[in-house]
Amino acid sequence: MSGQPGSGRLPAAILMSGTGSNARRLLERPDPSYEVRLILTDNPASNAARIAREFGVECAVADIRAFCGAQRVAYSPSRSVASSPSRSVASSPEAALRDPERRAAYDRELAGLLARCGTRLAALAGWDWVVGPELCRAFVFVNVHPGDLRVRDGLGRRRYVGLGWIPTAKAILAGERFVHSSTHLVTFELDGGPIARVSRPVPVDLPAGVNAGNILPEGVHLRDVIRDINYNGGRSFGGSLLYTHSRKVQERLKEEGDWVEFPATVQRLAELALEGRLARDPQGTIHLDGSPPGDLFLQAG
Repeated sequence: MSGQPGSGRLPAAILMSGTGSNARRLLERPDPSYEVRLILTDNPASNAARIAREFGVECAVADIRAFCGAQRVAYSPSRSVASSPSRSVASSPEAALRDPERRAAYDRELAGLLARCGTRLAALAGWDWVVGPELCRAFVFVNVHPGDLRVRDGLGRRRYVGLGWIPTAKAILAGERFVHSSTHLVTFELDGGPIARVSRPVPVDLPAGVNAGNILPEGVHLRDVIRDINYNGGRSFGGSLLYTHSRKVQERLKEEGDWVEFPATVQRLAELALEGRLARDPQGTIHLDGSPPGDLFLQAG
């Protein structure tokens, strides 16, 4: 990333797949230190073109399904193709989307679109796909995630990863009383990269008598619900309390977490870049004041 002090606003892009509520919050920010030059979407049915027209920003559609030769399905915020622990690549109807060569070629297509508008900071505002290594090395990406990325399991892995309602469902099943949104720099690891900020807590507030042990029917696991939602339209578990309540909590978390922390994070990253304090080295590693940033690098405590 190259931004010189006094050079004006930092050229930025927004990548989105669906409704674009987080994208709107970035575009609505008064007097930002970044200039959104492009809204890029993988999904022709998303709100990207509508939002771009409203704010006078260029829009580009790079249909990932058409590019990879996969059947297009109607967008739903409940889908989590990029992170679902579903069937194997060989048997999945999403196999074309998981082919590494096709995905690498798609990422190169995205890189060309981002480069042509001078992007120096790219914000993932509801982007449904893992960003590949080549893209991560070429641009600085920042994401907002609907889960607390500080929490790790016994092996040191981030516990509440996944798209949409899934991190909230994982937190509920783990017995958490509150959930958080996280913003973070992006690596090619799912929900990886240094955490920038974490939101204030939003209560889970399960109904009386419901807890982590009885919120799902006996013998049913989270992976069963995810598979049903992704591939069967929720015919078996779309009405389950875990799913419906996780969606409800996620909506509140979006308003009180995502919409607060994401714009603040993008604003501060743009300021740091313009000050010359945030940069990528030739290998693509991001440095803040000469060193790789650690977790909570934009938030004290």
